[in-house]
Amino acid sequence: MELTLHLERDGGRPLYRQIVDQIRDGIRAGRLRPGQRLPTVRALAGRLDVTRLTVHRAFRDLQTGGWLEATVGRGTFVRGGAPPAGAASGTVPGSDPQRGLTADAVMAEILQYGADPKMKNLAHSEPDPSLIPAGAFWDCLESLRRDASAHLQYVSSQGDAALRREIAAFVRGRGIEARPDEILVTSGVTQGLSLLAQALGRPGDRVAVEQPTYLGLLHILEAQGLKPIGVPLDREGPRLDVLERVVAQDRPRFFYTIATYHNPTGRSMSKRRRRDLLALAERRGFTIVEDDIYHHLSYDRPPPPALRSLDRGGRVIYLDGVSKAVLPGVRAGYVLAGRPLLDRMLSLRRAADLCGPLTIQRALAEFLRRGMMASHMKRVLPRYRRRRDALMRALEKSMPEGVTWTRPEGGFCCWLTLPAGGAFRDLHRAALDRGLIVAPGEVFLVDPEPREGAHLRLCFGNQTEATIREAVAILAGLVRERMTGRPSPRRPMPDRAPLV
Repeated sequence: MELTLHLERDGGRPLYRQIVDQIRDGIRAGRLRPGQRLPTVRALAGRLDVTRLTVHRAFRDLQTGGWLEATVGRGTFVRGGAPPAGAASGTVPGSDPQRGLTADAVMAEILQYGADPKMKNLAHSEPDPSLIPAGAFWDCLESLRRDASAHLQYVSSQGDAALRREIAAFVRGRGIEARPDEILVTSGVTQGLSLLAQALGRPGDRVAVEQPTYLGLLHILEAQGLKPIGVPLDREGPRLDVLERVVAQDRPRFFYTIATYHNPTGRSMSKRRRRDLLALAERRGFTIVEDDIYHHLSYDRPPPPALRSLDRGGRVIYLDGVSKAVLPGVRAGYVLAGRPLLDRMLSLRRAADLCGPLTIQRALAEFLRRGMMASHMKRVLPRYRRRRDALMRALEKSMPEGVTWTRPEGGFCCWLTLPAGGAFRDLHRAALDRGLIVAPGEVFLVDPEPREGAHLRLCFGNQTEATIREAVAILAGLVRERMTGRPSPRRPMPDRAPLV
């Protein structure tokens, strides 16, 4: 029996979801029989006048749900036998029936679709690959050639001593005094957060986090069985009255904050709030974990002081790295902590991956020693500032009344808030159908609250000014469509090969 599908282009449901639902319903009703071959992605996309990406996403979801199976060189077929348990519910990969979208699924989706150069990508909080100082870092690698065998050995689990010395010198620029033996070099800040969560907590323990907060941290807590407790933000930072109540009631193992150029909102904690937070931590006896990964990316004025630089009671554990500002693929971060905690983290590090790569760490030490970090930031900050400004102008020009957003003074993140009560739940998936990737706000929230309206995180670091303007125009059209109930004109999309 021929596959017949009818798509409604003036509704709120993404096109790929309509394809999924109709094929699944056809299989349930017996109109599509086990073993029946479906049209190719190219053929069905042409028949329905949609992009190949739309059909590929629908087929992928149906395969994951157990409704279809694909064989290389033969095609895609209706799967024989009953779908696996859970498939009948129609649950979409990337969602959780109880909680909605999951952090892990959205991270995987962003990474997968972000690899397509034809997509307009406002989801990745990352530097522009064309601005990465590859030549300068390669020169540092080349400088190791004379004694190459010595740099291809194991390194201490704590990290290369030369790199830790350079980091100790580097953090003085943030007003932080640290000895090399207080520094643990990690595979990015993410590994540092994972080790800290394991060292400080046990499954079932609670952790206080800003609401919203970094998606990766929520993923780490979920994976380790720790329960996040959200502390809402106002314009100055975390609400300390709520945090004090959380500390008293839930006794969290630590409080996690991105105080400077916050991800996902782009805001910074005020100096007064920083001091009040430190005073509260001292009074209540809790630990603060400060993620300072974005402080390098300051556009309008010098960044606010690090919490660690203001800390007199030893309450702040500090994390930073080079992934967001300079060298994402190097995967180099570091943690500053006291010796007892550092020893617990080192034990966990040895159990996980023993140590990092000495060659990369020694080259990064040379990169810092030569002052290449500072010269690189001086070169790229004006370009990132222009992209931030292009995003602000495009939002002001295109977004309908009732939509608000933050103006980041640094970092790569802007937090867009949509009017309460709108049909925005699948907005990020509808944007994918138009060739645009954005990050849905609910995955950054511990407790999504529908009354507050939907959110999106928009990132501008790795896109040109022209692409930013085009992306915002597409997004604004989708927002307006959902606010008014009138569909925006569909623009022809470039043909895409499926992502596999």
